[in-house]
Amino acid sequence: MNQLLQSLTRCPKLIIFLSSLAVSLVLITGCDRAGQKRETGSGFSGARVDTVTVRDTITLRDTIVVVDTMLVEKEIILRDTIRDTILVEKEVIKRVEVPAKIPAHYEEAWERQVAESIALIADEKTCFSGLNSMEVSVVMNEDAKDILSEQRAKDKFELTLRRYGVPLSNWSNPHLSLGIEALWNEEKRFVAFTINVSLKEPLIFYRNQKPYKRFIKPWEEIHYGYAGKDVARGAFLRYIEEKAERVANLYLSAN
Repeated sequence: MNQLLQSLTRCPKLIIFLSSLAVSLVLITGCDRAGQKRETGSGFSGARVDTVTVRDTITLRDTIVVVDTMLVEKEIILRDTIRDTILVEKEVIKRVEVPAKIPAHYEEAWERQVAESIALIADEKTCFSGLNSMEVSVVMNEDAKDILSEQRAKDKFELTLRRYGVPLSNWSNPHLSLGIEALWNEEKRFVAFTINVSLKEPLIFYRNQKPYKRFIKPWEEIHYGYAGKDVARGAFLRYIEEKAERVANLYLSAN
């Protein structure tokens, strides 16, 4: 019996069905009793009806989920931005164009720059124009010195120039250079030579903001020749004199 009750307790739908069936049977029994007594009336008037209340007890197992709530204190920092207006004194430089006289050296530098930009190519005479004086220098190799000494070549060159009125100086920037090179054959019977006369002037140029000096040749003439051993010295003196006359002619024509 106890097992039956436990089964019924576990099956609540079955209990509800049996309860409804019991009520129906009671109603039917009452109707039969009323018919046997031949009672009339609507419904079950005067009939005895037993009411049976069946209460079903259902045990519900709810799963309760407990959520742990952790309170965190959050620090909120409010920063107020304060904009201050600071008055700062500002120096204003006002440039006013004032008519002024241009210095003379400014005008000269400008004129020189313009003249250099449109400068023409100089001819031979122009190279010797405006020279107050010139310094003579002589350079000879060993074979040439066997024929004529440097001092004798320099004296011949300078004497010819002075005879035509060309001013000479030992401390002048323009250099009038006389160069002689000679080469004997194997038997030293013939000599080939060159006589070079050039006008040299110093040139100042800048590299990395540092000045340097070089000598350039605005004018140059070279004579090539050969002579026998017996006449080589005389040939040297003759050609030195011719070159000196050539320089004197150019100098006098330009000045």
